[in-house]
Amino acid sequence: MRLNSTSAALCAAACMSLALAACNSGTPDAEPTEAVDVPVAADAPAGVSLSNAEVRMPAVTGRPGAAYFSISSQEPRKIVGVSVMGAATSEMHETSETGGAMTMAKVDEVSLQPGELLSFQPGGYHVMLFDMDATIAPGGTADLTITFDNGDKASIPARVVGAGGMDAMMPEDHDMADMEGMEH
Repeated sequence: MRLNSTSAALCAAACMSLALAACNSGTPDAEPTEAVDVPVAADAPAGVSLSNAEVRMPAVTGRPGAAYFSISSQEPRKIVGVSVMGAATSEMHETSETGGAMTMAKVDEVSLQPGELLSFQPGGYHVMLFDMDATIAPGGTADLTITFDNGDKASIPARVVGAGGMDAMMPEDHDMADMEGMEH
């Protein structure tokens, strides 16, 4: 599992504090420490639950990828943004049926109702990811961060899968001829 910069900074600060405390354990009346402003994006606000995060790679290089996840909240909230580390930009979209045709439109916010699970998934709400970095690859993870209208944030590692939801599970030296005779 890769640590994001926030997690790494928190870990370093905790280790430094422990090391300093051990060095000064015999010193009476230690000076109070200065408060440090650390981003809290890695921690979900109380009552918010995130799960099933997935980043799906595009079928054609240079095209947008997509992100999916499930979220619930114990109180009403509005999601105003979703970002994925390694994607230059992202947009929330909703797929719907209009006049017998499927359409997709950008949305600026998505409302969460108390106690209801909302799934961002194919055919519904989803996140389009543009200009994805080459470091995002199937089999890995990418940090997905949700921003709420009040500024709260919640993050979760998202599993990265290939186009169509396929993991990169076949070894690179796999020969497709080995699949001859298999039932499909």
